[in-house]
Amino acid sequence: MQHHHHNDINDSYHFKRLNAGDVILVFNSDQYLMAEYNSRTGRVSWQRVVAASQRDAVEKWLHINYPNKNTTVAAAPSVPAAKKKAKK
Repeated sequence: MQHHHHNDINDSYHFKRLNAGDVILVFNSDQYLMAEYNSRTGRVSWQRVVAASQRDAVEKWLHINYPNKNTTVAAAPSVPAAKKKAKK
């Protein structure tokens, strides 16, 4: 998956990646660190209080643009084949 490296999340927030690693820092327009997102775990750690609607929008954007790297598609459980009775 190729990412578009736009620094703006929306009008109020932008991000910076740490050395092209798994951590993405989210800043507000005044350059305050607001959150840290780990794309390896998919966890967002908020450093400041943010309105719920803004928090949801930022988290959604992060998860869409930088999905959790450890997420795997769950395989369907295997069902054992029915045992055939041998005729005598």
